[in-house]
Amino acid sequence: MTLITLEPDVNVEPGHQWLVLPDDLQGAALAILLTGSTVLDQRGEQIYVGHTAEVDARLVAVINELAHVRFQSPTLVQLTMQETLE
Repeated sequence: MTLITLEPDVNVEPGHQWLVLPDDLQGAALAILLTGSTVLDQRGEQIYVGHTAEVDARLVAVINELAHVRFQSPTLVQLTMQETLE
């Protein structure tokens, strides 16, 4: 599971924080999905994504779409809510 952490930064508008993802296949895929760009801000073993309004809108859209698929086709997606919280 990809661990997302937050790092405050008053220079990131409007969210004032970075989403910090691991620099691995899943982290890069999520960063590309959220930013719409393959140019990633890689710092050591982490990828930084500025929590902008555009990133926030894409993150909400992804969450909403996954929730919609899960509840419209419960036999298609074999994932319980408990598993998502672990």
